[in-house]
Amino acid sequence: MLSKFIESLNVHFSSSIMREIMEPVSFDGMADEHNLLVMINKGNFKVDEIDHYLQEGSFYFIPAGKAIHLKLGNGPYVKLNSAPIKAEDERTPYFRTVSTKEKTQGIEQLITVLAFDVALYNVIPFFEALDIPSFQIPPDDELGFLLNHLVVEQECNKLGREKIVSNYLEEIMIHLCRFIESKKVYHKYIDKLNFLADRRLIDIVSYIHDNLEKDLSNKTVANVAFISEDYVGQYFKALTGKNLQDYIENQRLEKALSLIKTMPDNIQEIAAKVGFKDPAYFSRRFKMKFGSNANSIRQHKVELLQVESN
Repeated sequence: MLSKFIESLNVHFSSSIMREIMEPVSFDGMADEHNLLVMINKGNFKVDEIDHYLQEGSFYFIPAGKAIHLKLGNGPYVKLNSAPIKAEDERTPYFRTVSTKEKTQGIEQLITVLAFDVALYNVIPFFEALDIPSFQIPPDDELGFLLNHLVVEQECNKLGREKIVSNYLEEIMIHLCRFIESKKVYHKYIDKLNFLADRRLIDIVSYIHDNLEKDLSNKTVANVAFISEDYVGQYFKALTGKNLQDYIENQRLEKALSLIKTMPDNIQEIAAKVGFKDPAYFSRRFKMKFGSNANSIRQHKVELLQVESN
């Protein structure tokens, strides 16, 4: 079943960090907005209410929104009410951010944490759709290699960093899917994806992605899937939980961001290429979504390239 969807998964990087555990802490019941993959580099760690021990070199995956049950260190534990496990917050006395350039021989308790989002058709939160619980992954050299190199690449501010990080992240996602599919106990969660295999939904999403510059009214989209214009919005929201026109605008803005970072065209030309007829409206919506205007992002990219070339 997962093979039907693997090409339709869009993975988005949030953060990656190595952290030394300075004082024993526990997370018991809190949740995070991102999916978390925790690698046990060195030390003593327990998961779940019944305190399963994690081997060094093993992994613990916590889907977004699922309660975190994790004990770090040897105890007695301080219970934390927030999740600095992935935050670059040097104010906490419990964690210290460790550079990948730092020697770690003297560190007794060390973890690597990757936070990311993944959506099917770039609209449906994948692990939310599966509703799969947190799970352990035994030591895996290849997965460890990918995660370690992702952290190194993210820490180095070099040309092409975003692309390389994205490639590593996509490979990590494939490893997670392979692990899930290899365990019969998780097949009942995979079966929940059956309702998303509707050919009409796939046709709609594919058409939108391939035709962002064109008219994408409800009438146009309905004709693609042979659904009535009055019903297509309801149909799309029933399967994805998203408003159809909100989804289309979000895809246009994401594509515009990618073009701004990679193409020399001016901002108005890019806005038109992704289907915005009004440049002023595009500017307002772009800033609302990304927190910066398009020109600022373009200028920052130019300055970064200039620094890297010197």
